[in-house]
Amino acid sequence: MKTYPIILERAGDGGWSAIAPGIPGLLLVADTREELLAQAPAAIMDHLEALRDDHLPVAQPGQVEFVQVAV
Repeated sequence: MKTYPIILERAGDGGWSAIAPGIPGLLLVADTREELLAQAPAAIMDHLEALRDDHLPVAQPGQVEFVQVAV
């Protein structure tokens, strides 16, 4: 089992979206945070499979550092 970090963001309409650093083109969208987290594993697996099918590089889990920047 591999573990990929995702970054969640709450939308202005109350919905949720997420991206996975290191997995280009993957965008998750759901009405609730719980729904997003529930669909994330299958969506990541499907996306990685599509990359393999297209003979594109498949992302490997890496280390991601999160830093908050005040502006």
